[in-house]
Amino acid sequence: MNNRLSYGNKAKNLEYVAKNTDIEIPYFKEIYLNDLNNIENIIDSFSQKIMIRSNSSLEDKEYSSSAGKYLSIGPIERKDLETIKKSWKMVVGSYEKQANQSVIFQNYIENAKSVSVLTSYKVGSDSAYRTFSTYRGPETDAITSGKYSEIKNFFMHRSLDILPEKYEKYNVYLKIITQLEELFKNKQLDIEMVLDENNSPQLLQVRPLMGKKLDKESIFDEKNVINRNLKKYKKLNKTTADRFGTNQIYSNMSDMNPAEMIGKKPDNIAFGLYKFMFTDTTWNIQRGEFGYRNYSGGKLMELLNNVAYINVNHSLNSFLTRNLQKESCEEIINYQLNKLKENPHLHDSIEFDISRSSYVFDTVKEFSKEYKNIIDPNELIQWHNDLVQIDTKNKSTLEKNKKIILSTFSKLNKSFQYSKKENIKLIRDTMALPFTHHSRLGFVYFAQLNSLLKKEVISEDQKKLLLLSVKSISTKMKADAYEVKIGKKTLDGFLDVYGHIRAGNYNLSSSNLKNNLNFTESLINNSETPMEDNILPKDIFTNIEKYFITNKISLKASTWINMFQEGISTRENSKFYYTKGIDGILNEIGEKNISDRELFDLLDIEFNEENTSDMRLKNVLMPDLITSNEDFYFYEEMSKNGNYIGQGTINGDVLLINYEANRPKNLDNKIVVIPAADPGWDWIFNYKIKSLITKYGGPNSHMAIRCAEHNIPAILGVGENNFTVITNSKSLEIDFSNESFSNV
Repeated sequence: MNNRLSYGNKAKNLEYVAKNTDIEIPYFKEIYLNDLNNIENIIDSFSQKIMIRSNSSLEDKEYSSSAGKYLSIGPIERKDLETIKKSWKMVVGSYEKQANQSVIFQNYIENAKSVSVLTSYKVGSDSAYRTFSTYRGPETDAITSGKYSEIKNFFMHRSLDILPEKYEKYNVYLKIITQLEELFKNKQLDIEMVLDENNSPQLLQVRPLMGKKLDKESIFDEKNVINRNLKKYKKLNKTTADRFGTNQIYSNMSDMNPAEMIGKKPDNIAFGLYKFMFTDTTWNIQRGEFGYRNYSGGKLMELLNNVAYINVNHSLNSFLTRNLQKESCEEIINYQLNKLKENPHLHDSIEFDISRSSYVFDTVKEFSKEYKNIIDPNELIQWHNDLVQIDTKNKSTLEKNKKIILSTFSKLNKSFQYSKKENIKLIRDTMALPFTHHSRLGFVYFAQLNSLLKKEVISEDQKKLLLLSVKSISTKMKADAYEVKIGKKTLDGFLDVYGHIRAGNYNLSSSNLKNNLNFTESLINNSETPMEDNILPKDIFTNIEKYFITNKISLKASTWINMFQEGISTRENSKFYYTKGIDGILNEIGEKNISDRELFDLLDIEFNEENTSDMRLKNVLMPDLITSNEDFYFYEEMSKNGNYIGQGTINGDVLLINYEANRPKNLDNKIVVIPAADPGWDWIFNYKIKSLITKYGGPNSHMAIRCAEHNIPAILGVGENNFTVITNSKSLEIDFSNESFSNV
């Protein structure tokens, strides 16, 4: 056996595997132009259906690759000789002129259980993780084409020799990839395989991957980093006297949503500010003031391998009500944690699908359904009544915190010293805290709106009208931009109000509108005449009123609709007010050249030394949800297709905008793609965009509200894998009714 294969084409690679391993390969043959004269005899040795695969000599070289560049066609009926000949010519026609003139005929695997692509490391990165992508079905192009959404992705660190017990059925992939890596003496392979109807692995192709060479030292270094953070995670399992539940689960998109607000791997400035403003103490103070039980809690957010995570146990505990008995609390939290563990895809919607944190117009009977076998019936009644009681305080909570935040907002003038310790605390206590109250109210009213839809009190169209009736600061910004355009308002006046808005509210390198005048002027020039206010149809009021009367809910439809509009808009307005404080802090950090460590010392929080000194962290992958020690080394990517907002079908060109890129001058008629559903991107609504897509963002995110308000169809939170597919696409067709997208 040669020490290393000189790569050529698919046929040579498969022949090499066939001669030197016991790996099964569907029958194949390299077919040249002359073979077409005898195709009828040649084809007799194949099964009823065949695949015609590209076999270019330029496709699978060791130091260059054209993977996916050339055609493959099939399956084709063996008897259809005319199509076979035509397909041969089409495949060869996709090669460069200097390439060999042959293709591969290969038996098509009928009734395949699954198709998989295995890579020796994470493509597009220097991370030492084997990647398994699997699709349950016979379509052999399911993964490579990007047309299919039901794909499972697994990431396994190369230091792991065997899969965790819960994933042991995937050991077949590990066996294939390790066997081929050993055969080719190469830790950079791209492998396609299927499991046939008997669950037997069948190799379709193997080729080299282009990228950084992996070595034992880098793998060992990453392992040390992971072990250090795993040790930290184990220490966090310790509980407190008033915290219920036994599991320890961390999510990057639950509760305060760090992946959405500061990024999955935030820098020190973003992490430190968000930690100080919200996740160390503010989150817990807010829950107590809102009416939930008094809970000592602890730090809501932690860094593990430099990924910001929310302690789900803390979050769920903070939403328990005050009159529940300890025994009931223990049962409730354990049930909720186990439900999340069994349904990990719900981690970004725990307040909709896991916890019971708000009253959504359900009767005691409805409320009790899920928990009737978990806690005492009397406790269920008490729990329900507690949430009803909290709901009665919504208006006073809204008004009280509006006054507090506006009072401080009025002080944020040119003489305000944002980076003084007492002023940073003032912004936290009188802006961040009121904002969290308004955020909670926004969630409550959005949950109640969805409840009315689910109960068929209102229709989908009526829900849309209610959302369109919300007039927040975003609507006013669009109107004011148009006023500047037509000369009724000045640019300076516009910037005095909106100049602090920046994409990435906690991103020091992101420019605000005041510091990016070329972009701001472009934004204004592209603004349009504001839409006229729509009067809500009477039947919406009638339907809601009838439901309230029937279910003895002591609310008037008009009262609830007014509070719904005010609750949603106030949340968005509060975010606008609060972020002026954050923008001021970031500006002074930049002007005074305040270091990361100086900021952490100023805020009296522990400095994240690891993020600053250990650059190996950037290559360590982490799941969106941690449920056990095993997830640090092997995990399944969340099955995340995104939260779809809108109906019908659209298609258009894709335009990616990220923090580093210059902002384009024209977004009109584009499907705009951004990293997160961060309201700092609000300026995009001044353009006539076709749609918005984000990597992160849930159904109750700020951008979800804004998209609904502006009637912009969107997919929020598509996840990393889909985001990569989308950003590599020139154009997309999005079917909002069926919640799917495809390249066009």
